[in-house]
Amino acid sequence: MREYLVPLVKEMLIEGEDDWVMVDFLIGVAEEFTNSHGGDFKDVSLDLLRELLREELMEIGDLGETGFEAWPHNVNESVARFKEGCDSYDWEPMGALWWLANTEKGEQWLESTR
Repeated sequence: MREYLVPLVKEMLIEGEDDWVMVDFLIGVAEEFTNSHGGDFKDVSLDLLRELLREELMEIGDLGETGFEAWPHNVNESVARFKEGCDSYDWEPMGALWWLANTEKGEQWLESTR
């Protein structure tokens, strides 16, 4: 995992301990990071999502009849869909897009950092 992403991953997983996490929160975490460290929050958002999905720490999906429904896409397809959706909302979805959910592996990773 890229070193700079570790605290961002941890922040995402802490937020997801009790409930699903709105995509807006991921974008906000990236914006906070770039405000203090520089860089483009969009790039950081994409890197963060890619890392969460590649390491299987979180899943991205929709809220449906059964609750959280993870996307069946691979990591690259999911990141591309995320980017397209965020672009369509000018990176300010305000709850209009998707959600993220911790996986069991994510919960274990978080526990190992405490």
